[in-house]
Amino acid sequence: MIRVAIEIFILLLVNVFAYQHTTVDQCDWSGSGGGEGGGVRPVYLRCARGTVLWHYPHDALRVVLSFPASSTANPSPDYSSLGFRVCVKISGLARVFLETGSKLRQLYSPSDGKHESSHRCFRSRKHIVALYMEAEDDYSFKNAKVKLQYDLESNSLKGNMLHITDEEEDCRPCSMEELAKAYCQSDFVARGTVTAVQQQPELNAAELLLRVTKILRVIQEAEQSNESVDTIMSFKKNVRVRVALACDARHGLGEFVIMAKRRLGDLILVCAPRLEVWAQAVQEMDAAPCVLNS
Repeated sequence: MIRVAIEIFILLLVNVFAYQHTTVDQCDWSGSGGGEGGGVRPVYLRCARGTVLWHYPHDALRVVLSFPASSTANPSPDYSSLGFRVCVKISGLARVFLETGSKLRQLYSPSDGKHESSHRCFRSRKHIVALYMEAEDDYSFKNAKVKLQYDLESNSLKGNMLHITDEEEDCRPCSMEELAKAYCQSDFVARGTVTAVQQQPELNAAELLLRVTKILRVIQEAEQSNESVDTIMSFKKNVRVRVALACDARHGLGEFVIMAKRRLGDLILVCAPRLEVWAQAVQEMDAAPCVLNS
């Protein structure tokens, strides 16, 4: 099956850029079966995040991901040559490969031992990413379904430093300038105390259990609802925020300002200054992308 997949992949290479003339901005795809005559069905998505639902999977899909041309998250010319970061969550009876040059690199298999809630992240070296999804031989289950959620990041809220790994970028402390940027661009900002740190080796992550004392900023959730931020957060006094396991997060005393972004349904830590450090930064900051509060 893999040999056939590689042969089909090579044939498709000549059409890698053809999608630009036919696709429209689209975030999600839902369908069943596979390509006609046992081939590969192409799926073109131009969105920063979305979902692929493949019902009764058969044969293969080739999913091409890119940013919409009109999106504010679209990579600038300075970053286009560096590619962008992609994170996916996958579940179901299929194997998923990342196209890298003339090779296929496996990202997911139902038997690879990783938790399906894991974030599988990688970097694109071009302005698109192509994923090859191959159905497992046993697809006869009545409710068989493959689900792939994706999230594209054109650059880091911390400034996207060159020549360091994504893991190092996620773990390093934020500078004063980065704190203001993170505050204004994060999906969730709150004051609170860290009541515990739970190691999640199966997710290659740790979770900070945050006892919220004051909500400073919430976007995305409020934008998708007619309810006020206070109503939305009234029952969320305890929040889980994920951080890379390699960061070796510890349980510290005192109150922190937690700045987090949403990725694949989870809150991911961006910056976590102590409250007194953040309050001083707010007083000393000459300019900021938005109004800062503490």
